[in-house]
Amino acid sequence: MQKKFTFIYLVFVTCLLAACATKKPTGNTTPSASDLPLAVSYSNADDYETQRQKLVQKDSLLSFEGTISLSEKEEAANQKLIALREEMIAYYDSVHFFPPAHHFFKSKEHIYSTKLYKILKKIPKGGIQHLHPNAGGSYRWIVERALQEPHCYVYWQPDNKQYIKGQIHFFKDGKVPAGFYPIKALNDTVKAFPDQLYTLLTFDKSMMGDSVDIWGEFERRFQRVGGFTSYQPVFEDLCTATFDSLAADGVQHVEARTHLGGSLYDLEHPAGSFPGDSVISYYQRAVQRVRTTREPDFTFKLIYTNIRFHPLEKIKEDLVTAFKVRQRHPDVVVAYDLVAHEDKGHTTQFYRDAWLMRDSLAKVYGIDMPLSLHDGESSWEHISNVYDAAMLNSKRIGHGFNLAFFPTAEEMVQQQNICVEVSPLSNQILGYVKDLRIHPAHSWIKRGIQISINPDDPGIFDYVGVTPDYWSVFLAWELDLRDLKKLAINSITYSFLSAKEKEQALAAWEKKWNSFIDNLNTTF
Repeated sequence: MQKKFTFIYLVFVTCLLAACATKKPTGNTTPSASDLPLAVSYSNADDYETQRQKLVQKDSLLSFEGTISLSEKEEAANQKLIALREEMIAYYDSVHFFPPAHHFFKSKEHIYSTKLYKILKKIPKGGIQHLHPNAGGSYRWIVERALQEPHCYVYWQPDNKQYIKGQIHFFKDGKVPAGFYPIKALNDTVKAFPDQLYTLLTFDKSMMGDSVDIWGEFERRFQRVGGFTSYQPVFEDLCTATFDSLAADGVQHVEARTHLGGSLYDLEHPAGSFPGDSVISYYQRAVQRVRTTREPDFTFKLIYTNIRFHPLEKIKEDLVTAFKVRQRHPDVVVAYDLVAHEDKGHTTQFYRDAWLMRDSLAKVYGIDMPLSLHDGESSWEHISNVYDAAMLNSKRIGHGFNLAFFPTAEEMVQQQNICVEVSPLSNQILGYVKDLRIHPAHSWIKRGIQISINPDDPGIFDYVGVTPDYWSVFLAWELDLRDLKKLAINSITYSFLSAKEKEQALAAWEKKWNSFIDNLNTTF
């Protein structure tokens, strides 16, 4: 009996090996095991090195920037950047402190003082695909503007169930709740009031705890600033200042996530009095102002957004509204998303019936509604929203860093050529990835998963633009000019710009890029 079993087993193994040997190659470009050197002895050191170089070469072909080639001028600039990168890494190694491996606020001022930061600030970055506009610009600007505004009040008492210290709002005379004081009076009576208010609106070194606790503080910042960012008389100027700060940082295209459900108010009209169409017009005017004064090629798209705490029926209704707004403004409103704390909110699957409405709504309104889902912003494996993002063919995925837990979803993202909107400093500051060297995106770019680099909520994180993110990943992921070029191109090619708009944007970006290379070679 034992001999019979052994014979059958040998036959099975022999057939299996034969089937594997004769299997036809597929279209997958990933090298198979048969392409790789076996873990056996090598004839000599030269043979070992040859086989090792084959592995390195195959990995380089898989990398996300594998299609990027550099001109002679670009290669000269690249060698300078690589030398600077290696010099900085060697220095940080000597002092036993590598900034991207530690919290951003421990190194912020040092980052700004480096030669690398000054170089990267000038780099044409293309676009931003992931930005929340009410936290997209400088909060210093907000404090300074608030001090100039009549009817602006700040709650300056201990927190209660309704208000928290530092909460800004505008009120008519005689309608001011207890605990709110005129901002100008506080500025006259409270020592260093602007700095105190700014500290309440932003993060600092104290924000280094667990992600759940940090999210609580994150939401409190939005509560404090919401009464200002939703005030209609300052809204257009706020948008202009935000876009201008991004343009000054080398950004020519912005795709912002925001809701158009009527949060704007003024002294005569409560929240909900200003329709989404008027909000879009404020954004458009802000874009035109930036084109006139800062960046003639500046463009803007809006991803219609709600929060994942609402019941299903509420999101169904909101999706219908989004279709109507997109029908009226197809060149501005380009996609739909749900945001907020993913660990606490409803799953993406919870809203499945809403997502499945899109085909029928597209027939009714004569226009589609792409998704650009905010999924995978979690350290937990049980938060599996990335499955739904991949199954629903989300055009991009916001954050997505827990994709690493779900190999099948990760494979779908790569096969469907979905771009992941990576926000490195946001992920670090919110307590998800403390050492950026081990951020999942570091491995994605090695395996050909497409990404872009984005700041998320820089206003709350106490910085402006996206250069601090670029600085951090350039060192943490040991990038070079080829990677930087690919990231900039991705930010446009994976945007929601039309084909013609992408062509124009890439042409404008290329001129800026060539000028940057010339300046880098001349002055560096």
